[in-house]
Amino acid sequence: MLSAVSIAQSTFGVILGTVTDVSGAAVAGAVIRITNTDENTVRELTTNESGSFEAVNSKPGHYKVEASAKGFQLSTASELTLTSRQTLRVDMALKVGDVSEVVNVEGSTGVITTDTQMVATAINAEKLATLPGNVRAADSTSPYNLIALLPGVQSDNSGNFTIQGNLPSQTQYSVDGISTTQVTGNGPSRKSFTSMEMIAEIKVQGVGNTAEYGQSGDVTTISKSGTNDFHGAAFWYHQNRALDANRYGALTKPQKVANDVGGSGGGPVTIPHVYNGKNKTFFFADFERFTFPRGATIQNRVPTEAVRNGDFRNEGVTVYDPTTGQPFANNVIPANRISDVSKKLLSLYPLPNAGDLTKIHDANFIANRDNSYNSNQYDIRVDHYLTSKQSVYARWTWLKTTTNTPKPLALPSGTADENSKMFVVSHNYTLKPNLLNEFRFGFSLFDNANAMPFDGPRFTNSLGLVGIGPKFPYNGLPDIDIDGQVQSLDVDRVDGFGKSHTFQYTDNLTWIKGRHTMKFGGDIRHMRAGSDLGFIGGDNYGNYSFDGTFSQNAVGDFLLGLPVGTAFAIVKNDNDGRTNHYAVYAQDSYRVSPKLTLEFGLRYEYHPSYKDSGGNIGNFDPSVPKSGRVVYPTGTEANLAPGYLASFNACPAFNSTAGPSANGAPCTPVFSASAAGLPEGLRFVPKLRFLPRFGFAYRPFTNGKTVIRGGAGLYNVVVLGSVFYSLTGTLQSDARQFLNPDLQGKPTFAWPNINAGGSGIVSDSFGNAYFGTANSIDFKDPKSYQWNFSVDREIARSTGLRVSYIGQRTLSLVWAPDLNQSYYSTQFYAAQPLSRRPFPNWGVVNTRATGASAIYHAGQVELNHHLSSTLQLNSTYTFASNLADNQGPSSTGFAGETGGGRSMDTYNRASEHGPVYATRRHRWITTAVYELPFGRGRTYGSHMNKAADAVIGGWRLSSSFLAQSGPYMTPTFSGGDPSGTGSGRIGRTQHPDRVGDGNLSNPTRDKWADIGAFVCPGSPNWQATKPCRTGISPTSDPAPIGRFGNSGVGIIHGPSTINLSAGLAKTVNLTERFKLKVEGTFTNVLNHTNLADPNLSIDSSSFGKITSARASEFGGSRTGQVSARIEF
Repeated sequence: MLSAVSIAQSTFGVILGTVTDVSGAAVAGAVIRITNTDENTVRELTTNESGSFEAVNSKPGHYKVEASAKGFQLSTASELTLTSRQTLRVDMALKVGDVSEVVNVEGSTGVITTDTQMVATAINAEKLATLPGNVRAADSTSPYNLIALLPGVQSDNSGNFTIQGNLPSQTQYSVDGISTTQVTGNGPSRKSFTSMEMIAEIKVQGVGNTAEYGQSGDVTTISKSGTNDFHGAAFWYHQNRALDANRYGALTKPQKVANDVGGSGGGPVTIPHVYNGKNKTFFFADFERFTFPRGATIQNRVPTEAVRNGDFRNEGVTVYDPTTGQPFANNVIPANRISDVSKKLLSLYPLPNAGDLTKIHDANFIANRDNSYNSNQYDIRVDHYLTSKQSVYARWTWLKTTTNTPKPLALPSGTADENSKMFVVSHNYTLKPNLLNEFRFGFSLFDNANAMPFDGPRFTNSLGLVGIGPKFPYNGLPDIDIDGQVQSLDVDRVDGFGKSHTFQYTDNLTWIKGRHTMKFGGDIRHMRAGSDLGFIGGDNYGNYSFDGTFSQNAVGDFLLGLPVGTAFAIVKNDNDGRTNHYAVYAQDSYRVSPKLTLEFGLRYEYHPSYKDSGGNIGNFDPSVPKSGRVVYPTGTEANLAPGYLASFNACPAFNSTAGPSANGAPCTPVFSASAAGLPEGLRFVPKLRFLPRFGFAYRPFTNGKTVIRGGAGLYNVVVLGSVFYSLTGTLQSDARQFLNPDLQGKPTFAWPNINAGGSGIVSDSFGNAYFGTANSIDFKDPKSYQWNFSVDREIARSTGLRVSYIGQRTLSLVWAPDLNQSYYSTQFYAAQPLSRRPFPNWGVVNTRATGASAIYHAGQVELNHHLSSTLQLNSTYTFASNLADNQGPSSTGFAGETGGGRSMDTYNRASEHGPVYATRRHRWITTAVYELPFGRGRTYGSHMNKAADAVIGGWRLSSSFLAQSGPYMTPTFSGGDPSGTGSGRIGRTQHPDRVGDGNLSNPTRDKWADIGAFVCPGSPNWQATKPCRTGISPTSDPAPIGRFGNSGVGIIHGPSTINLSAGLAKTVNLTERFKLKVEGTFTNVLNHTNLADPNLSIDSSSFGKITSARASEFGGSRTGQVSARIEF
């Protein structure tokens, strides 16, 4: 009997089994010979007193297992396939006889899990190549989107995944055991994969992970290795718009011609007359190039040649002379009055080329620009057996993508480069037959960089603006805003960058003792998250606004060099967060009897918060009544912005509470981390995070075809860069603002001056200071309690059925309240005294707090059939409930590690408790690959001639089918303040009142929701689709009613998704070794329209209507892909 299961985080697998005689008695001392048939390498073991054997740290591949003992016939199981992290059970019953007699055991990799609680699934290289996902020649060559086809995986509109109810941030992504999770945002890097040519399989684990795992979800990509036979391929994948259907509502198809070409190959490393690596040294390598030429149309509103020269006679406006208050003669600004700065800036504005060239209008300049996307990637892996006890492998991956990025006006196009470098080296050492060690080191480096062939500092210095430059820390341009009358110059910084770096050291020691398989290990990760830092657009180059204050025309003010206001911010250092994470674990798989296995484990993790090397972080401590306390990294006082400190009545001296009071509140103390008793990451972290795990697997019947299994565990939710980034920049945002008009509305300065003097610090009125985002000082990493129960049954050869219940409770999730939300009131917020606020000298104090929760329940049924000669099929139905209270007032996807949107009500998080938007109540996903049974070597026509086989034989069908119910959506509005807390005045999304169900029995795209079921709180005369302004203006709007709307989260059921994708392939044998494979695949082959979400903003003119189609999960309009491969 053979069966399989996934195991812990090592990328190797396990082959184990029990040897008995025909009566069922254990055969101790039997010799087990395990041969990797790909490499012709052999391991020999002997069975223990229970007749059991276990070959841990076995490399994924194809195997033959032989069992022999004195007085018994030789028993052989052939054609076995071991995947990564899999436990392959090979039980053998020996028959009495001579050892020279051979008994063959029917080979299979097993279709049910027999020895652990874990629920896992995988997609192997063959399925990756055949399933109709069309990812090889799409916007990238990443297989990321194919993960959504696996059981238990759910995608949202942005392509973020949950696995068996885990949030996206609860899943670890890795390649060959080295983390590829983005440390900047705690999600997958969609380009953090090897080429699909290099992928042996992608394994997804979401339930019952052992103590070797910190997270409850895990997605691992395993690379291919070479074998004793040379093999490889040359390939071409192609997409173009002729294969696609029109997008929903579109009249034409966008231009599309995409090609992915390359090759791969591997085998033994052989240097003629020098080295023969057969059975010892192997390689596999690939290269692919993806090209996606495409264009983008730039449409700008630009000044005419006449207006550039000051002539407004064709514009239908009157331009006034600010010095006299009278119109300019003939409506023309004299040439000597046009600012030299403006003239130079106009060199960046092209002349009109579309429509009426004599008058400013929308899209009077149109240009087609290159927006091409290209990528190059190569991978190489080398495996080597040092001795019979030691082996190593190393892999290197390099990927570079380049996107041409069109810029507005006459600016040259830029580029956006993404570079991925991944490396791993692994050493596997059999110290003793029962003691094995695996050490692994690797790194994943993801960098992106923008560039533009334009010397921003030189150009800006040529403008001669007084008060900025001459040195600039980055390449950029001033931000020029001309009040929408012409295109703004707002490219700002053009050399932005980002980096996500992980260096990882992992060691796993396995000790087999009797019935116990014990494992001990540790994991150390050094992580770095970096990005450019910016505050107010142009920052060091300045922001300049023109609105017609002086000449009654914004373009006129621009030509005169008279901004209504200017601002600049001094950016010194970019973000550079670094931290180390540590974990150790111990676990034991105890085989109590041949039928029962128990798993115990304990994990410890310690995750210090990020520190910024430049000191560009700050935090707000609400523990000090009325004033709060601001904290900053020790020794970085020089980075703090004087203007910002003045805005919230900071105490005059650092690390002091002495100073003048305001608004009934003392001055706000500003403390260094050391003086405040905080770590330099400015928040505490849990130091005693112990994570126990337990599981069992019971095979009640002797045939081993039924398994009852389950378990429970506590899992950590790792907090990475998104939480760190929320602390960056607030205290260092040294923004200076200068208003130009004097009390009589006359200009006080003109270009090249950017101000009329003064510091630009606006500090006279407290109560408006904005703290970008703080972190809870006593921050607790989220944690999840997970439990599961499954019954598995092998119902036929190569066919298994699994029925599971999965539950998970996650606590201490991050949510985003405003710590300075005022209390409920029936008084207009603007009329309330500042003393009613928790912190009177502050306006908004956003924060990332912990304390939210989620609970998930699911029933799941999976049917799995594989390794028959013709059909591989997986069909999974999931019935799920997922409730959370950290989604924000309105969600359109899964919450990230920082939660959903800003919370509506700080004092009532339960108002945002409800179904998680993207978790579907019902989801049925089926994938199948069917080799048609016609042709040579197949069921029908197995002996037909080659000519007939070339036509009839070698056909393969592939398909994926998805049917799921719709998302849970939430009606909202913005702009009103019925609670009197000021939430609506700062842009918080809010809930209306609900006076009916809101769902319709027969919804249509024009009326998906009952718009009469929702009303504006406190506004009895409000009409649907009109603005809800309760509590805004004392002179024109209804007064606040002292509460938020009572409508809940996730109460409207969105449109369902149905999608069938299909492919047809043909294989032609060119020679004994060479094959030609041609294929055509189509996503949404029937072009079924899957409607997108309706607009549920009650103040929108399209409230309740659907105006677009869904594009995620292959549910968009039909796309086609053709390919050709020559394989050998």
